[in-house]
Amino acid sequence: MMDVELYSSEEMKLVDDIINDNINCGIAIIEKVSHHVIDSGGKRIRPAVMLSAYKALNGTDIKSAVPLAASMELIHTGTLIHDDINDRSVVRRGIPTAHIKFGTSAALLTGDYLFVKAFELLSEYNKEIRDVITGACISQAIGEIIQSQNIQNVLLSEQDYLNIIEQKTAGPISASSKAGGLMAGASEKDNELLSDYGLNMGIGFQIMDDILDVVGSKSNTGKVIGNDLNEGKMTILSIHALNNSKGSDNDHMKKVITNNENSNDDIMEAIRIMKDVGSIDYAHDLSMVYGNKASDALEQINTRTEEWDKLLALSDFAVDRNH
Repeated sequence: MMDVELYSSEEMKLVDDIINDNINCGIAIIEKVSHHVIDSGGKRIRPAVMLSAYKALNGTDIKSAVPLAASMELIHTGTLIHDDINDRSVVRRGIPTAHIKFGTSAALLTGDYLFVKAFELLSEYNKEIRDVITGACISQAIGEIIQSQNIQNVLLSEQDYLNIIEQKTAGPISASSKAGGLMAGASEKDNELLSDYGLNMGIGFQIMDDILDVVGSKSNTGKVIGNDLNEGKMTILSIHALNNSKGSDNDHMKKVITNNENSNDDIMEAIRIMKDVGSIDYAHDLSMVYGNKASDALEQINTRTEEWDKLLALSDFAVDRNH
């Protein structure tokens, strides 16, 4: 139901139209790489949050807000392309990653192009809005660097993990939400509550992604099960399993995380350990904690509209989904 509400709306069509206008530039390789990623079925969470926040806080000129929403998705798309290159990922959303299909150079430069087009759109807005978005982009880049420095780091703490995902995943969602409030002329208090809503929703969203990496189906997620484990990415589940397993199970977790070439049996055994020590349940409970924090922030905003309901539904979707 949530997918239908998000992607069939008139506003989201306007967002897609602006995205297409900006990537259809007459340069064939840029268009091919961009459409390959953008048309592959992304959730459009950031523009959906931004537009819903704008309308929930009584914004009425939707056409003035749509380019900002489109810029958030262009930034996200450029980031995905660059992240896949950095992570050496071969599949995203069930299809080859851009650099695998079109080559690293074409993918890298297309990501650069999307960033520039996004900031061209962003330049039309006031400094306060620009600062919110650029600040999130800076934090996201730092978060990605810190994450890459901690690949295969079996000593990474839960708090360090949460700090990383706050920067690289939750920050842009928080910025999208706050930008919507700023566009609507909301009070400083309501804008901070929207920021808190997006931040907590984003943390819950990333934890749910971690869970789906080990229990999701490839047909729903488009990802190979256990991919994070195989790439040595530290997640809340692997950290919990390392802290709560003993003996040969603990040794196996460390071996899988620090090994660059694991067999499917190795991965499945690591997932079995995660289940046995309660890592999946722990992660799910934690994602719900952050989902509830997002809802609590919304409850403090003195408005109850259809768009407020959609924001609430978005935070529920973030922590209770199968893709």
